[in-house]
Formats: sequence, structure tokens, C-alpha cells
Amino acid sequence: MDDIERRALMGLIAAGALTPVGARGQAVDAANPLKYLDTAQRLTVKAHVNGQGPFDFLVDTGASSSVIATELADQLGLVLTGSNKLHSIAGAQSVSTARVDSLAVGKRSRTGMTVSVLPRALLRVDGVLGLEWLGRASLLLDFLRQKMTVGEGLPLADDLTVAVKSRLARSGLMLIDAFIPGERLIAFIDTGSTTSVGNLALLEAAREAKAIVGELADTQLRSVTGQVLPARATVVSRLMLGKLTLRNVPLLIGQVHTFDFWGFGSEPAIVVGIDILRKFQSVAIDSKRGEVRFRVPG
Repeated sequence: MDDIERRALMGLIAAGALTPVGARGQAVDAANPLKYLDTAQRLTVKAHVNGQGPFDFLVDTGASSSVIATELADQLGLVLTGSNKLHSIAGAQSVSTARVDSLAVGKRSRTGMTVSVLPRALLRVDGVLGLEWLGRASLLLDFLRQKMTVGEGLPLADDLTVAVKSRLARSGLMLIDAFIPGERLIAFIDTGSTTSVGNLALLEAAREAKAIVGELADTQLRSVTGQVLPARATVVSRLMLGKLTLRNVPLLIGQVHTFDFWGFGSEPAIVVGIDILRKFQSVAIDSKRGEVRFRVPG
């Protein structure tokens, strides 16, 4: 472990210095039920809905509830049961809901679930498995082998692994220790977010610590419901995840509803998205041990 800590402190995990492991061109086994989804390198799993499938679902550790594509709901003959408020980065929006008898990935299954319904064009997948489906199950994102594993045994730490202390919030979010220079952050792993996002309190803290690199640029964030939110693109000089140090980390900053929904609006907070997670060979979310294990490229 000491060797790994020195590697981290020496910047071997600098965000701008590593090539995403998924870009190394390994072939994907077509028979494997786990695969890449898109150029953002979000991993999907093969799910069965009411015993039918498999269908491509995204496991989203930042989503409070599960969603199914409108087209798949129609294909399966699901009956709309009403509506609910779906919370996204841009706010809460009323969406239709449907009832599913069972929703399963491998041996893990949930029954009698009410799910939101959204067009596939917005989801870019057949559905999303949220925290109410995932529960306290372990989750392995293996970017090197292009696999995601849910609810199975996780690999133990080896000489290339750094464990970062975590805790499971009552909401189901996996919170990890994170810092920028001079400031502790509230940070949670979001496997459904293509981009890492900070709130305005983080931007203010980074400015005070002179941790902003270069100028801010205006941009936009688009929510899963299709809403558009103004944002600013910036680069933070250092982001520490436990004993890992990432340098020159791109972030989007905005008045993101997600932070208010989870109760983090007034404190410096960050969503750790796939753009950061894919810098590692694998990321193991182990709620039983209370840690997230990052395996660095060897």
C-alpha cells in the first residue's frame, strides 16, 4: 500500500496524464452480457424485465429511482399507472410511471417496482437501475475488461489498488473522502453521469484557495429529462480522493438541482462521474467494507 500511496502522490494518477483504459483497444467478447454503452464509456448490464430480455440497462448510483424507456414499456405491454416527480440536474419534472413485476440482473432481482418512463432518445439505453434497485449490493466497474458486475464478490486489494474510505448515506448514495486544496468536499460516485460536476459552493472554495486553472468557459448541462442548465467549465488544480491525487481535473459547475435534492446545496460538493472513474482500470464499490477501491494502470 505504501508503494501505491507514493505513486498517487507522485502524480501517476494525474487526470491529464493518463489515457482512459477503455481506449486501449481490447476486444470485447460478444457473448459477454456486460458491455460498453457509448463513447462516454458508461457500462451497462443485461437486465430482464418481467422475465423478458435481455435489455441494456445502466446502473446509476446517482439516481434515486429506476427508469424504463417508453419504447420498451410499449414493447412489453406495460400499463402506465400514474406519474411522479423525477429529480435531475435541472430540477424536478413530472413523468409517467409504470409497474413492473420483476426487474433482474443475474441473480439479483426486485419485484413489484414502480418505475419512471422516459423516451429512449433521452436515456440512450433501454432503462436505468437506480438506488432503490441496487440497495447495498456491491458494484464493480471493470474498465480494463469492459465489464460491470452487480452483487457478486469483489476483487481484494492488490499492489495496484488504493482503497478510499466511504460511507453509505441514508439516501443510498456512496459518499467518499474528497478534497481540493484547503477544502474538504462532499463527494459521491455517480456511475450514470458522463461528466464530473461541482456546485457553486465548490467553485467559491476553489477560487479562495486559488485552485482554479485558467479561465472559466460558459457551457450547458443537459438532464435526462431533456432540460438544459447553464454551466461553467473549469479546471481544478488538484482533486484528492482519499490518498489519491488527480491533477488538472476538468469540472462543470452549475446551480445543479441534484445537490439541493440530496441536501448538499450549501456545502462544497462534487459528483464524481465516469470521466474520472474511467481513468482507472477498475473501481469497486464495496458498501460492506465501507470503501471504494481504485485500481490504477500498472
